[in-house]
Amino acid sequence: MLWSRYNTLFQLQRFGGFLYNALTNTLLELDSAHYEAMERFRDSNLEPDAATESDFLTLLRRNKAMVESGEESRLLLARQYQRHALCFDTSRLGLTICPTLQCNFRCPYCFEHSQSESSAMSPESVDRLICFIKGYKDIRHLSIAWYGGEPLLAFDIICDITEKIKALDVDFEGAGMVTNGYLLDSAKIARLNDLKINSIQITLDGSEEVNDTRRVLAGGGPTFQRILANVDALMNSNYEGTCAIRVNIDKTNQDQFFALRAALRERFKGKKLTVYAGHVNTSIDHHYDHNCSLDLQEWTEFTFNTHRQGGHQARGSFYPSGNLDSICVATTHQGFVVGPEGELYQCWEDVGKPDMVIGTIHENDPITNPALQASYSIGTDAYNDPDCRECTVLPICGGGCANKRLRAKQFGEEGTEFCSPYRDNLTQHLEAYIDAFRSKEICESVLSLGLDKKETRGYRDISPEKKRAGEEGRPAITAIAQEV
Repeated sequence: MLWSRYNTLFQLQRFGGFLYNALTNTLLELDSAHYEAMERFRDSNLEPDAATESDFLTLLRRNKAMVESGEESRLLLARQYQRHALCFDTSRLGLTICPTLQCNFRCPYCFEHSQSESSAMSPESVDRLICFIKGYKDIRHLSIAWYGGEPLLAFDIICDITEKIKALDVDFEGAGMVTNGYLLDSAKIARLNDLKINSIQITLDGSEEVNDTRRVLAGGGPTFQRILANVDALMNSNYEGTCAIRVNIDKTNQDQFFALRAALRERFKGKKLTVYAGHVNTSIDHHYDHNCSLDLQEWTEFTFNTHRQGGHQARGSFYPSGNLDSICVATTHQGFVVGPEGELYQCWEDVGKPDMVIGTIHENDPITNPALQASYSIGTDAYNDPDCRECTVLPICGGGCANKRLRAKQFGEEGTEFCSPYRDNLTQHLEAYIDAFRSKEICESVLSLGLDKKETRGYRDISPEKKRAGEEGRPAITAIAQEV
C-alpha cells in the first residue's frame, strides 16, 4: 500500500494532529500515536505495524489515504468520466438569456464592453429562440438565467419569452435574474412569481457614499437609495423567491463589506435575503486599475476575515466543497448564453465579444464554431493537465473557472489566476472548520443535550456528512453570481 498523493498531514497547535484526503474529501482527527504512525508512513512508506488496529487500517483504505499502485489514476479516470457524462447530459438545457446588452449603469470594473448597445431581442429572434429550445427534443428540464446588460430594460421581452416557454412541453424549472435593481419597481415585482423567477441577484458595493462612486447611472447620478428602496419593496411583497445582495470587492472597498452586511442583515431580518462578497478580477486588457484587484492570497485572507468579523457561517462552511467536476454553463454541451441578436456564447463573460461567438439561433445548425465550444468543455478539463494531476487539491478544485483557465492556458493571457484557494490555503480552511466543529462539541457538552461523546480510539472521522466527494448532487447548468 502507498501513501496517497492527495493526503495532507498537519498539526494544529490548538487542536492536535489531522489527516485530510482530497480524493474522498475526508478529515480524520488523530492522537499523537496515530499521527506519528502516519508520519512514518508518509516519509518512509512504512505501513502502520501489526499492532495498529485493523479498523484504523480499514478506515485509511476506505478513505484512500492508503492506496494501491495505480489506484488513484483509475479513480481520477472515473472522476473524469463523471465530468464528461455531466457535460454531455442531454436531459437538461440551461440558457442564460440576454434580452438586451444595453445597461443604465457605468460600473468601472464591468467586463462587458457593450453597455451602450441599444438593440434588444426582436420578435423574430424570440421566435427563433423558442424554435431553438424546441429543437432539443430529449430535454426533460429547462432552466433560465436572465442577464444583460440590464435585463429589466427589456422586461416586456422577458415576459413574452417566458409565456412562450411555459407553453412548451418541457419541465421549466424556473429562472434566476442578475439585475442592478434600479428598475425593479412594484409593477415588475408583482410579475415575478408568474414569470417563475425564483432567485434575484442585486449588487450594492458599500455604503451610499462608496456605492455611488462605483455603481453610477450612465448619465451620472446616484443609485444606492433607489436600489435599497426597491429591495425593501421586493422583500415586503408576496414574492416567493430569494434575493442575494452581492458586494463586489476590491482593495478600494473591502472594509465596507462588513458594515453593509450587518446593516442589510438587520434591515431584512427574517426575510429570504443573503449578502455575500464577489471578487472583482478583471481581464489583463481591461481598463480598470489592476492594482485595485485582490490577488488570490489577498482574497483568501478577506474570506477568512469575514468569518473573524462575525460571518455567522454554518458549521462546515469552510470545509472544501468546490465544484468537484468543474461544471458550469461554459463547459456543458447543452448550456448556452444567448445574446439579443441570437448569437450564442459558452460563457457569460464572453457576452458582446464577437470573437467568442460559437454560433447563432438563426441557423439550422446553430453551432458555427465547434472548436471554441470544444475548447471550453474539453480544453479546460483539468484532468488532462499534467500539472493539475500532480496537484494535491485537484479532486476538490476541478480546475477552477473555465473562462479564466481558457484565457490563461489556451490564449496565453498572463496574470490570470484560476487555481483554487485550497491550493495554498487548505489547512487554513480546515482549521476554521475544526474550530467550529470543536466549539459545537463544547456547547453540546455544556448544554447537556444528551449527546454522548463517542469513543475515538485515538482517531475519528470528523468530516461533515454532506460534504463527502460524490455526494454534492448534480451541479446546476446555470448560476447566478457574476461581477456585474
